[in-house]
Amino acid sequence: MRRLAFVVLVACGSSSVTDEPAPIVPTKDAIARITENGPVKATLKVWPPKPVLGDPIYARLEIVAASGVTVTAPFQEAGDQKLGRFRVIGFTRDQHREPDGGQVQEQTYTLEAPSSGRHRIPPLRFEMIDGRGSASKGTQEVLTEEIPIEIQPIKTESVDAKLAPALGELDANVGGTPWITILGLASAILVIGSGALLGLRAMRARRRIHKQRSAYDEAVAKLHALEEAGAPETERADAWFVELSAIVRRYLESRYEIRAPELTTEEFLLVATARPELTAEHKRLLEQFLERCDRVKFAGYRPDADESIATLKAARGFVEDTRLREQVAA
Repeated sequence: MRRLAFVVLVACGSSSVTDEPAPIVPTKDAIARITENGPVKATLKVWPPKPVLGDPIYARLEIVAASGVTVTAPFQEAGDQKLGRFRVIGFTRDQHREPDGGQVQEQTYTLEAPSSGRHRIPPLRFEMIDGRGSASKGTQEVLTEEIPIEIQPIKTESVDAKLAPALGELDANVGGTPWITILGLASAILVIGSGALLGLRAMRARRRIHKQRSAYDEAVAKLHALEEAGAPETERADAWFVELSAIVRRYLESRYEIRAPELTTEEFLLVATARPELTAEHKRLLEQFLERCDRVKFAGYRPDADESIATLKAARGFVEDTRLREQVAA
């Protein structure tokens, strides 16, 4: 009998050990963007396409590289475990080789949206080295396309439905309380509410100032890294100027609390230059900077190394001139 009981316990224990979490699989309606660069094909999928605030959002980057091509895809983060404005609450990685020697890498991010409304999954970056004989060109940086996504607000009907049973259990007949006690409670609630409101406003002000300062620190760090990498070669000019303009746009969005992730350059200029804090000179520099980036991205213009670095320094000067100053914060 003891031996039988021991066998049963072992069998039960082994069945629990084999339990594994269900794999994360993209849905059929997932939003997809494909980026191809020679022997490398990158697919970025985001689902669900219309999530409700509070729902987990998944972003999967799949990179397929031909045999002889090396791909390095680091964990994409900006600051405190964030992907753009989204907080990263989960991350998995997988890679394997194809029968023909090709390489497949997958990164899956589980994200949490900061608020409802329009947002965007920023471009993801990885590096490739084409080592196939004479085709080798050294390390090349590849950026995927950004994906706009609409976060739906939480429906008030569902919240009211959850609260209804609890409210129904309250006894409406609470008579017998002296009016002086009710008046005292009301006064205390009013005082506490006023203090809480003032405290909330102060906390929001501190968060806003911290966010504006962080926007400067993040922009300067990214511009420094881009400058350290040197001026781009001709075939990398598009990706280099896309990253440069994205740094300035993200800085302006955080610095002046502009919600414009899906606007064109012209629309973004109208919104950004409407800020009274920007001087006429700042507006002129911003317009020239974004137009130069668009010439490279869309018109096929290829600047030399000196012009590329000069454009980067102009962007850094703009960020320095418009940063949040201590006396303003005070």
